[in-house]
Amino acid sequence: MIHIYYGNGKGKTTAALGLALRACGAGKKVLFVSFLKDNSSSERDALSDIVFYKNPNGLPFLCNMTESDKKEYSLWVKSALDYAFSSFFDVVVLDEFLDVLCLLEKETVEDILFENSREYVITGHIKNDYLFDKADYITNMKKERHPFDKDIGARRGIEF
Repeated sequence: MIHIYYGNGKGKTTAALGLALRACGAGKKVLFVSFLKDNSSSERDALSDIVFYKNPNGLPFLCNMTESDKKEYSLWVKSALDYAFSSFFDVVVLDEFLDVLCLLEKETVEDILFENSREYVITGHIKNDYLFDKADYITNMKKERHPFDKDIGARRGIEF
């Protein structure tokens, strides 16, 4: 099944982590792949049986990437997906995945997601019609207020 948490509100990654933790508690093997994030998010330091795929360090926001950066990053994205799709995990979380689909060829991802019997949890900001038509769960996280609007940066342990 495919779960999607999307939108501009806080809570997409938190919801995905909650599902991952629940799956671990039920004895399932869980892989967590974060896109557009480095290795500094606090969830990586928690004691759990969730496997976190190693991210590149010093990653800029997608909107700040040059074409060369995007090309290089898309190679990392493809290697992470190859691992996730060929792995033995029961649950695969693809965090911020909706935002990197623009770097991939459509066939690279979509058919594989639907041919597989595992659970996929996908988060991000950007709606993807093809994935949304096929998904089993879709939750829109809508922002009404956020500290970022007052120039308050992300806080360790709360936003990352």
